[in-house]
Amino acid sequence: MKKIRFEYKFTFIYLLLGLLWILFSDRLIGSMITDHDYLTRVQTFKGWFYVILTAILFFHILRKHLIKLRNAEKQAVESDRLKTAFLQNISHEIRTPMNGIMGFTSLLSEEHTTEDQKKEYLTYISQSANRLLDLVNQVLDISLIETGNVTVNNKAVRLNSLLMDVFRHWHPMVKEEVDLRISCGLSDHTDNIYTDEYKLKQILNNLVGNALKFTEKGQVHFGYILKDNLIEFFVKDTGIGIDRKFHTDIFKRFRKAEPSISKFYEGAGLGLAICQSNLNLMNGKISLESEPGQGAEFRVTLPYLKADTLFPKDKIAKQRPAHVSLNGITILVAEDEILNYKYIEDLLADTGVNLVSAVNGSQAVDYCRDNREVHLVLMDIRMPVMDGLEATKRIKELRPDLPVIAQSAYIEKDRQPQVREAGFDDFLFKPFLKEELMDAISGFLYTRKPGYSGPNQ
Repeated sequence: MKKIRFEYKFTFIYLLLGLLWILFSDRLIGSMITDHDYLTRVQTFKGWFYVILTAILFFHILRKHLIKLRNAEKQAVESDRLKTAFLQNISHEIRTPMNGIMGFTSLLSEEHTTEDQKKEYLTYISQSANRLLDLVNQVLDISLIETGNVTVNNKAVRLNSLLMDVFRHWHPMVKEEVDLRISCGLSDHTDNIYTDEYKLKQILNNLVGNALKFTEKGQVHFGYILKDNLIEFFVKDTGIGIDRKFHTDIFKRFRKAEPSISKFYEGAGLGLAICQSNLNLMNGKISLESEPGQGAEFRVTLPYLKADTLFPKDKIAKQRPAHVSLNGITILVAEDEILNYKYIEDLLADTGVNLVSAVNGSQAVDYCRDNREVHLVLMDIRMPVMDGLEATKRIKELRPDLPVIAQSAYIEKDRQPQVREAGFDDFLFKPFLKEELMDAISGFLYTRKPGYSGPNQ
């Protein structure tokens, strides 16, 4: 139904009120007053009363409407300013790592480049690629949050192990003048809690990354303590600090505290907004204490839900030998992108694995049905003819014990439970490294061994 414009509604109401006033007031006054001169004076006062009353009423209505329009205009101007700043920032954040990737890749092909220089260039290329990947992940995460497609997926998490993962991720990037420290409030045998591992790691990575970015020298210290029935995480630094007037704004999308400082720092201004949104979903809170030049301290509190069970990855780690031979193993790779297949092929080139290719889900199903020697399937999600979800469902109907690992950039990390429901045993998110691929493959082959009596010696 088409909405009636404000000016039409306003005019209609004005005419309707005037008509009702004339009809009822004239009839009422005429029934009470018979003197013509007195009636004329009353009619005059009645007219002035109506004019004054409607003027006050319409002033209030118009003022309220204009305030609404002015606020909308102000928000539109601010939104346009933020959009312009965001696009400029995103352009910088994309072009900078791309320049590093393209520039150092071209230098690798130079004839006079030494082996030491090649290793150095590859390090720079890897750092630039990781920075670009972080930006893409943040944009995708904020997009999911905006559309309401984010849910909390609690499971048993080992806190000390999670914090060490964060420490190992950032330690190689720490400046020489900065000391990165970690503190765990629970022992290794009592640190299991139920929480969303992906979101918690994302929150800590954002906070620790920010602390390292804004700290030129001194210390960055992060960890957690058990406080009443809450887990309280903290990230402290001795960096440039944040002015109090920005303490609220920095948790908004696309906002940064850079108006108060002269140096430009990388980042799209999305990290803290993602932290805030995730914590709202996880029934957590985040607070900030900071002054310019005095460093900053972020505190994150989450409900303490103790988990007593040992989860599958720990069991696999305890059971599996340090080195698992994959010699003679047959792995079906369902992948329609030849470069992605080539990448997997090169990663597994020296392992003795026999790789078989399927360019769509239908081929993968047919091959698993007709060839019992397949020990594991790496399944892409988005493929022609039949997608990976449907293909996995049919493979599991044919061979329930055959491990199928999703390997795709299409699956958001927040949708892991839905992927599990589709029949996948595990998932690798593109881009993945050799260590991640080997860990997934060897773990399932050692613990599941469907139709596999042991590696060829």
